This record gives sequence, structure tokens and C-alpha cells, in this order.
Amino acid sequence: MGEPIKTYEMPEVTNQRAFQIYEVQGKTIQNKTYPHETTRPHRHKYYEVCVFVNGAGRHEIDFETHLIHSNSVHFLSPGQVHLISRENDYHGYLMVFSRDFYALEANHEDLLFQMPFFNNPTLVPILNLSPADFRELHELIVQIRKEYLQWNGFTSDILRNYLQIFLIKCKQYYLRYFAEQNKTMDPHFALVQQFNALVEQQFKCIHQVQDYAHMMGLSAANLNKHVRNITGYTAGEIILDRLMLQAKRFLIYTDLSSKQIAYQLNYQDPSYFSRIFKKKTGFSPSEFRRVENEKYQH
Repeated sequence: MGEPIKTYEMPEVTNQRAFQIYEVQGKTIQNKTYPHETTRPHRHKYYEVCVFVNGAGRHEIDFETHLIHSNSVHFLSPGQVHLISRENDYHGYLMVFSRDFYALEANHEDLLFQMPFFNNPTLVPILNLSPADFRELHELIVQIRKEYLQWNGFTSDILRNYLQIFLIKCKQYYLRYFAEQNKTMDPHFALVQQFNALVEQQFKCIHQVQDYAHMMGLSAANLNKHVRNITGYTAGEIILDRLMLQAKRFLIYTDLSSKQIAYQLNYQDPSYFSRIFKKKTGFSPSEFRRVENEKYQH
């Protein structure tokens, strides 16, 4: 069985700061205040932004493996399962912050859900930049790190504003790099983001497209049309993919049986859940658990 997945809170340092930044060189994080070992996939209750100056290694995010490239930024939302495997010549920064830190004013929490790379299962949370575009973000990160290291009574407010500028610049680049292939400039993109946020909040209990459409004041047909236009998937496929992702997490990071997982996900017929899982992944739940756990035996 897989050991239960570890979920980490914000690192605890002096003043219980809800924003922290670490510079990382080489294979491991040398800073003693960083909260956890990273030899197995894990997740956080906070947001994390990984800035890769010199990319070397790979990054697993929710069972998908991505090579780490130089001049790139990876974004992690609360609850996402990930593991970074670094090589010796790796150089980068980890910036972590709580939702409350960014949402000091109520409307700022909404802004996090408007960022295409956060809380969005249909888009890749990775931004690979040209050296010229990355230089601007790198300069911001260096300034953020400098401000962080001289912490005083003004630092929280300064960092919050720097963070907002950094994320908005990332959004600008993300839309520029992916506008055509992901239709992020489509006027209905925000509506699809709203749907994704609702699915993230309700998927365990609500499986039907028409229920989400009702919550959004739309017909199921219109919701499906807009979701398919933006993502290439139907609304039902996105709901099912989110359910299957959660099933994978349960299989690898808990000792729950397939039957128990089915009930956790509001499937009243465990055999139906197993058939759907095999159709989507090519493995039965028990086969998937065995194959994935073999990756981390050593």
C-alpha cells in the first residue's frame, strides 16, 4: 500500500510569516526552515511558485511528468500533488504564500482564481519563457528576495504588492504565449474558469453537468458549448477527469480500498466506479496502485 500522502502547512518561521521565499542551488534545499523532505510526492495547503533560473531535473504534477527548463515558472495550487527532482546544476527560487496573505482584501481571493495557471485542471501550470521575457521576472524575484531578507514593519505590504505584480506579469506572459492554442482571450474564458472553480469545490458530491449549469445560471447545452470551445473537452469530461484524479490520489496516498474510494467520490456502485476508472486509465484501481507505488520503492 502507498503511505498516506503528506500535506504540509505553511512553513513556520519567526513572526509566522504567510509569505516566504527560498533560493535553491543544487539537488536539495539547504534552508533549515523549509518544512519537509521531498523524496516522495506531497501537497501543500498553500500556493507555491517555482522559478527555475537554470533548469535541471523533472517535476511531477498530479501524475504528469514535466522536464524542468531554464527560464521557466511552475505554479502549484493548494491540494495539487507534486514532486521536484533536481540535478546538481539546478538553480532557482521557491516562493510560497497562503491564500489569506494574497487575499488581504476580499476581492484579491477572486484574483487568484482568475489566474489561468492556478486552480485550473485544464491548463498546464507551467510557463516556459524566452530569456528576454524571463529576465524581467528574474529581476522581480531578486528584488522580492532582497526585501524579504530585510524584514521590517513594512515588509508584508511591500511583498504583497510585489507578489501581485509578479503574478499579473506571469498572467500577461501566459496569455501571450498560450492565447491561440488555449483561447485564453475568448470572452467566455472567465466563465470556464468559474466552472473549473465550482468543479474543484463540488466534484465529490456533484457529478452532473446540469447541476453546475444551474449554479451558474446557464443551460447545460450552453455550458457544454463554452467549455468545449475553450478547452476542447466537454463539461462532463472535465468533471470525470477531476474525479479520476482524486481516485488516483486516494489509491496512491491512502490505504482506502477501491470500494471505499468509490463511496468517498459518491459512486453508489463500486463496480461501476472500477469500470470507469479502467476505461479512463487503462488499469484497474488495484493495478494502478501497484504500478505507481513501484516507482517509489527505492
